[in-house]
Amino acid sequence: MSTYVQVAVIGGGAVGAAILYHLAEAGITDTVLLEKNELTAGSTWHAAGNIPTYANSWLGMRAGNYAWQLYKELAKDPEAPITYRHTSAIWPAHTPERMQLFQHLCGVSRSAGFDLEMLNPAEIEERHPYWRADETVLGGILDPYEGDIDPSQLTQALAKHARANGAKVKRFTPVTGLAQRASGEWDVETSQGTFVAGTVVNAAGSSGGMIAALAGLHLPVVTLEHQYMVTSALQQLDEDSAVFPLIRDPDIRYYLRRERNALLLGSYAHDGRPVWQEGVPADFDHQLFADDIDGMMEVFEAAAAHVPILAEAGAQRFVNGPIPYSPDALPLVGPAGGVKNFYHATGVQIGITHSAAIGKAMAEWLTVGETEWDLSAWDPRRFGPWASQEYAAKRASQHYDLQYAIPYPHRTMDSGRPVNQTPLYDHLCDQGAVMGQVGGWERAFWFKQDAAADAGELSFGHEPWQDAVRVECETVRDAVGIMDHGGFTKYLLEGPDAAAILDTVVCGKLPPVGRVRLSYMLTPEGRIWSEATIARLAEDRFLLCGPTLAVERDFDWISAQAERADVTLTKGYIHDGALLVMGPKSRELLQSLTSSNLDAQTAPWMSVAEIEIAGIPVTALRVSYVGELGWELHVSSDHLTQLFQAIWQAGLTHNICNFGSYALNAMRVEKGYHGWGTDFGTEYTLFDAGLSKFANMAKGPFTGREAVARQSKTDVEWSFIGMEITDLGPEPLPSDPILKDGVVIGYLTSVSMGYRTGKLLALGYVKNGSLSMGEECSVQAFGVERNAVRHEHHVYDPENSRLKG
Repeated sequence: MSTYVQVAVIGGGAVGAAILYHLAEAGITDTVLLEKNELTAGSTWHAAGNIPTYANSWLGMRAGNYAWQLYKELAKDPEAPITYRHTSAIWPAHTPERMQLFQHLCGVSRSAGFDLEMLNPAEIEERHPYWRADETVLGGILDPYEGDIDPSQLTQALAKHARANGAKVKRFTPVTGLAQRASGEWDVETSQGTFVAGTVVNAAGSSGGMIAALAGLHLPVVTLEHQYMVTSALQQLDEDSAVFPLIRDPDIRYYLRRERNALLLGSYAHDGRPVWQEGVPADFDHQLFADDIDGMMEVFEAAAAHVPILAEAGAQRFVNGPIPYSPDALPLVGPAGGVKNFYHATGVQIGITHSAAIGKAMAEWLTVGETEWDLSAWDPRRFGPWASQEYAAKRASQHYDLQYAIPYPHRTMDSGRPVNQTPLYDHLCDQGAVMGQVGGWERAFWFKQDAAADAGELSFGHEPWQDAVRVECETVRDAVGIMDHGGFTKYLLEGPDAAAILDTVVCGKLPPVGRVRLSYMLTPEGRIWSEATIARLAEDRFLLCGPTLAVERDFDWISAQAERADVTLTKGYIHDGALLVMGPKSRELLQSLTSSNLDAQTAPWMSVAEIEIAGIPVTALRVSYVGELGWELHVSSDHLTQLFQAIWQAGLTHNICNFGSYALNAMRVEKGYHGWGTDFGTEYTLFDAGLSKFANMAKGPFTGREAVARQSKTDVEWSFIGMEITDLGPEPLPSDPILKDGVVIGYLTSVSMGYRTGKLLALGYVKNGSLSMGEECSVQAFGVERNAVRHEHHVYDPENSRLKG
């Protein structure tokens, strides 16, 4: 006998309980939470319970601030008591680089509407009665919002509120099987019988990968050890009941807070230690790993130098428990790839903090179909089958080791690499390529030169790659450059209904045969889902190219809208490789290798043709993301090396160079071109992003059309702008605030030196009407306001004469 439920949530920790709670609050109460043991039995019961709001991103700051505000309200209910304390937190800095980071994050918080604050050493001492500075402490940052909570009480309270609204909680009910019916519903087999669920949410924490596997899915969840200790009781704290701030010292790599009349000290000062490569043991519930006392002592002694009462304490207990990680240390939250009605909410290493935001998002997905905040950074589909368990363990371990490291914007992670590479990988490395990883693919970020070696230097100021990228950009401007664009997202859509379906998926007009158009996919609420470069190869055959990191996500999006049509959607393309050949000499170079006419009349800008170059079949798109004359040459990987070598040899007389992703990005910022995930996403409308010209309201229905019609009749909230930062200094970073007369009016999304123009350029958003064209303003970067001026997006070749030549 099966029991039907609208939603089955698997996992009874803080994340699963928060999802159940938010679903109930949103009116979805025909739900069941299935926990294999007792509630909190996984990572929740032993969690330290801190609720940080300090984060490197808007999403992280929003999640933390949503959590503490929700928990503070829940704690007021006497029927479901929660021990919650709002303490604030202080992060000391021991290096100038750490101070730079803190100054940057104060700016990010300001642009996000929060209020982190810089402190000097004396001010830290004033706020914390037991912490002492020494000559190494330069200052710090105050997070006024942080607090701590009892994780078990929180979980029980969330479950209680959900049950009061009609939700069910089944403890000691492990899930043993998952199978999807033709209807899209799921058979959820458990030790207590089978549930038929309209939707399944995998919130199983460290067991999240195992639950995914039951559904035939791959999810790279890794479990690491994380340890903290609680000291013996301290007389000073027996006599002093005051609340004082939590200390997080990222340079010494510890956090420290009050735990009743003792202190709780946690450490990230050891390498990541993965466990359970074969999955969580069935009998591991409410258990811990062996204490690593020696591993705590170095941190304990370093912390005691700043908190002297630690030296007076003994150890009451050590807690070394499991903590789930994804390969990039961000949660795996959102629709599962390749199936319907299945969501992941796992791999959440800051589970007590992020659980509230995850519950909020899950309720939004299951009620309105999209979320208030852009959660693409957490989308589980960012990891494809390439993210093996071995890769995930290596990468998660490296992230653990870097938990408190300074997040320099150009740090590249080397663990677990390479995974996917094109046939040109070794050749490009021999030519000096400094490789990075994008969506599992190795891609040249820049190329070493005599004057720009890769010494592994990281800073917020000048780094060696900038000298090399300048040469790459100047060579592309003056001659010709070539780039191996490994992992380019490509789909082939073909069949009798291909044009009709694609017309409803994108908001723009479809190109005629032989032409190319950039178009956008919108959500039903008229927010920007993604973009696609559409090349029409025949009346009923389209090549779609899109963002590398969105390959699984966008495939699901298009598939869902094409499932009942007479079409075939293929992930990938027969010409799976891609070479970008860009620069004023690109036509002359390529013409020497083909009998096809490449002049501006035969092969105009935004055209596509199936031709041969050096005797090799290619799909040649006359498009350019760098603002120069050029082609995207899509070619089979089998012929990629041969084509590259032919172009390189012919290009030697034209001063050809390799260029990489850093140069590509610098040139696209110089042209004012939007970047998915940086300059637009699901929080923006076409009108916000300055892309409304891409919506063709004269054609038939398309997803989001009604919302676009409504938006066109209301005032635009934001304006997407280009800026030149006229004061010298290090490049500002995304989310740094834009100010006018000392008031925040917007924020940056992309920043780069324009190496072809010699200008430091930025893209971003300001409140509509707050900044006129040519008007001066300022940008707050690393604590310093620097003068800037608004200009048109297209600083480089604004008339597009080079592009269209």
